[in-house]
Amino acid sequence: MTVHDAMHFAPNPGTAFEAPGSKSPGVLHALRLTVLFIALASTPCLAEDANNAGAGAVATVGMDHTTFNPSEITVAPGTTVTWVNNEAMPHNVADLNKGFRSKILAKDDKFSFTFATAGEYDYLCLIHPNMKGKVIVKPGAS
Repeated sequence: MTVHDAMHFAPNPGTAFEAPGSKSPGVLHALRLTVLFIALASTPCLAEDANNAGAGAVATVGMDHTTFNPSEITVAPGTTVTWVNNEAMPHNVADLNKGFRSKILAKDDKFSFTFATAGEYDYLCLIHPNMKGKVIVKPGAS
């Protein structure tokens, strides 16, 4: 909008004052980006969705007194492990090989990851690097 004086103003070309349906390229670009962002943000992420386990096995690791409890766990492929922060101090969970990483977890927050592939997964709390754990995934484990 262009203001000529206190009593006179005129819409600028290419602004919201255009006729309905005549969107400028900038507005269309912004709308496309918005739709893309919403689509990506609403796509479930395996590492954040505890419901991905389906009928598979589940296991829980607690975070308490700046330790993972248990610090080592053995599970079968397809098992969903859920970490629960049981203390007021914030923590997170990060695989050393960057296979999974949680957000910062406040008291009672949870993070889940489904282990599909056999192997050993060393992880730690990035806030407290001496807080370490391991998930061993092998067929036939219970």
